[in-house]
Amino acid sequence: MPGRCVSRVTPCVRRSHQAPRRAYVTNVLRGDALGPVARDEHQSFRVRKDGSKLPLAPILDPVVVEQRTRWTQMKARPDPTNFTPFQKRLLENPYAHALASPARFDRSTSTLLPSGLLLTLYIKPHPETSDPWLLPLSISTSNAQKPRGPPIRFLAHRHTAAYLGRKKSNWRGAVERRLMALLEPKALEKLIWREDMTELLLRLLQDRVMDKLAWYYSWRGRLTAVPSPSNEHLDSIEDVSCVLFYGSLKTRADELRREAEDIVLDIDKWYLLFRTHFGSYFDPHQNSNLPHAPSRTTHKPPGWYEPPIPRLAARAQFPPLSFSTTKWRGRKVAVYSLTDLLGEENAKQLVGKGVTGEGERCWIIKRARQSVAAEMLLMRLQSYLAEPGAFWEPKAN
Repeated sequence: MPGRCVSRVTPCVRRSHQAPRRAYVTNVLRGDALGPVARDEHQSFRVRKDGSKLPLAPILDPVVVEQRTRWTQMKARPDPTNFTPFQKRLLENPYAHALASPARFDRSTSTLLPSGLLLTLYIKPHPETSDPWLLPLSISTSNAQKPRGPPIRFLAHRHTAAYLGRKKSNWRGAVERRLMALLEPKALEKLIWREDMTELLLRLLQDRVMDKLAWYYSWRGRLTAVPSPSNEHLDSIEDVSCVLFYGSLKTRADELRREAEDIVLDIDKWYLLFRTHFGSYFDPHQNSNLPHAPSRTTHKPPGWYEPPIPRLAARAQFPPLSFSTTKWRGRKVAVYSLTDLLGEENAKQLVGKGVTGEGERCWIIKRARQSVAAEMLLMRLQSYLAEPGAFWEPKAN
């Protein structure tokens, strides 16, 4: 009857969602397995019994699959026996290895840097309280500690570590989001940043360097001794990579750095006080009597605006980091002071008790693949302790 609702026909048998289903395993035939196949430069055809040709589907055609995957195939690993001279020198360069390390995001500075320039912290439960602690397991000399979970990475410098440990909100901002998603809210609140993290990182980096350099100093002849790091003593030696010096490379400028930092902090204190109480007299938005002030203020200053009060420039206050170098055949090579990096006691323990003013005080590490690991550790420790300002460099002839 027109206008009458038609009832839906229900099936006789209802299959439950929990009922097991039968699985079928089929082998997909490709290429010659389909039968007689004819090929040309671009595709393949299946030959029928009557002699006609039927084009194969692109997903089954080996010619098409090979052309599509030729640019996605993994390259063969390079053979060290067939390296060119440039490739050999690149393989022996520690700076190339540091820059070629996988790029990782540093959340403390919001920059993408090679992981060779970063320090990494992992979560490890405390042996007594089982509370999660952030520890630098990647630079620990103990092989029993294996890192687990997403890491926390930041620039390998002690000022960065000191800034993160200054208050909880600083290092909490550097925590990876994946790590926050894995931890429970209670465990995340119990996450601990050690108060001595800056000193702990320095001590572990020094231990790694001492452990690696002990192999060089344990047997005479592995290092080439020279009278001094000046270029007149280095030019006659082949394949100089870096120089180890027993002694301090600090100058008078390093001794005055602390006094200069105190002066800068005092100037900033007076600047903030003057800006707070007298900044309105220098702000053209608030004082219309200034010569450069507009006749009528039509807008409010933005949040980043500061009154034009003289202040020490940021680039003059924080100059670029500098490292000690010397010249070898026209190119710069690094000079590492064992006393400044490891401390006087550790340096004497590493080099030996027989070191005197008349003995060997300067050694050369030659360029080799086996020396890359030691030089990268020295470079990381040097970067961790580096300060802006004056640096030592021997005078040229």
